[in-house]
Amino acid sequence: MKVLDAPFVQGFIRMADDGFRQGWHERNGGNLSYRIRPEEIESVKEELCFDGAWAPIGASVPGLGGECFLVTGSGKFMRNAAVNPADTIAVIQLDEAGENYRILWGLTGGGRPTSELPSHLMNH
Repeated sequence: MKVLDAPFVQGFIRMADDGFRQGWHERNGGNLSYRIRPEEIESVKEELCFDGAWAPIGASVPGLGGECFLVTGSGKFMRNAAVNPADTIAVIQLDEAGENYRILWGLTGGGRPTSELPSHLMNH
């Protein structure tokens, strides 16, 4: 299945768009993250790239090692999650130690996950 066709991605995009339409997210204010279930990753695996470079998270979350998340991009406008999702959101994977991440899909115009990634992960 294509990433953009997956129900969990469609729900994430809808949540970002709903927040924008209700005035909760001005311009690039606000960030979202979703902990992706293993079966959801399996359903979109064919579109993911597992050879990207690792980057530091800025925190250690060993309990989440190896897990994948759907996140908004740093400085990206929430409105664009519905308009241009491949550039605005990303599927990321954490390394086994829970100290680094890599982008598996998304942020096609460049960028990185939300600057709030460490606090989002600590809450997950």
